[in-house]
Amino acid sequence: MQLLSELLLARTAIRELPSSIGQLSGISLLDLRSCEYLVRLPASVCQMRKLKILILKGCSRLAIFPENLGDLTELEELYAGNTAILQLPDSVENLSKLKILSLRKGRKVKHQCARSLILPGLFHGLRELKSLDLSGCNLCDNEVAALMNLTSLLELNLSRNKFISLPDIFSGLSHLRYLNITHCQELQKLPKLPQNIEELYVEDFLAKESIAKLRMYPRLNLVSFTNYSFDQQSYTEESNDSSISDEILSLFLSNNMDDVILPSLNPDHRVTCSIVFPEHAIPKWFMHQSAEKNISFKLPINWYYDKFKGFAICCVTRMGAGVCSPDSSLSGKYDYAFINAKLICNDHLKDLKVLEKECKVGTASRTNGQCVCFAYIPLYASLQVSGTDVGDINQYSLFEASIRGCIVKQWGVHLIYQDK
Repeated sequence: MQLLSELLLARTAIRELPSSIGQLSGISLLDLRSCEYLVRLPASVCQMRKLKILILKGCSRLAIFPENLGDLTELEELYAGNTAILQLPDSVENLSKLKILSLRKGRKVKHQCARSLILPGLFHGLRELKSLDLSGCNLCDNEVAALMNLTSLLELNLSRNKFISLPDIFSGLSHLRYLNITHCQELQKLPKLPQNIEELYVEDFLAKESIAKLRMYPRLNLVSFTNYSFDQQSYTEESNDSSISDEILSLFLSNNMDDVILPSLNPDHRVTCSIVFPEHAIPKWFMHQSAEKNISFKLPINWYYDKFKGFAICCVTRMGAGVCSPDSSLSGKYDYAFINAKLICNDHLKDLKVLEKECKVGTASRTNGQCVCFAYIPLYASLQVSGTDVGDINQYSLFEASIRGCIVKQWGVHLIYQDK
């Protein structure tokens, strides 16, 4: 049986694996997802020394890992979400090649208690771990201290936990790019973030503090707000309440944009920024609005002068069928869409290159709910991409915007000038 490389038992009624399973020494993938009657794994599973992917998610009666789990020294991906498992064995430290670990708990999972997941005191051995999902694990303030040792971590999902405050652990996670702390209703303030953070998913009551953080983190280009009660309510088409987005966008745009989005030849620094709100109306002060699939309008004569900063773009979208991020190991938990903005020249100057820039927007859960996506695209971002000297910017007389990855109900565009 050494030639057998995959064992697929997903959604079967199996209650127990035979102890002889360890003899399948060539297995690299063991898929037991949604085996709802599976209650235990034999220790002999850990004799499958070539195993790279172990899928246990949805095994709602499975309560413990084998103590010798660490014998799976080639294991790279472990998915144990929505199980009854509440503790990792100490031997997990030996999983030195593990890249993805998911222990997430769903909101409504059979046989799942409300106790907290018990994490190891140290995580020194998981040197290659890139993605960690601990959402819904009932973790409290000091139960995540061990995470500071996961120095290779790129993506961390701590949503739906019970933190009041978080210890200063993230500043040491220098590679962390994605942080999800949505639906942490008791969290009172944002923790200090790693310098290289790119995407932040957080509750909307921390919106003002999150916007202020933009100045501190040069790579932070996507901030997505969630409101749990808003997510649960039914959407009314006639509602026109945009109080949160109106207030926060005004706060954002009242700042000096050059301080918030640094014009730089350094590719590590952002050149666009996006914010997502759990709302369904565009602020009325957006001058150009449209209910079409795309938006297109003629720019005013001499629209560009030295006070011009960039384009603020808003759209009411229905997320839920978005584009997965190609570089995110837990991309199934995130919904992305991409706003494309274009500057097009006058008809008699068709040889002049179209200037365009794409900006990513996203939400942290696939709720199929409406939200307002905001993107700020400074003019220099388009010029930087074009790589050419366009001369008189006012030769560009038409602005267009479109989106891929979601359905748009309404557009709004506003030209941003300094001191206006």
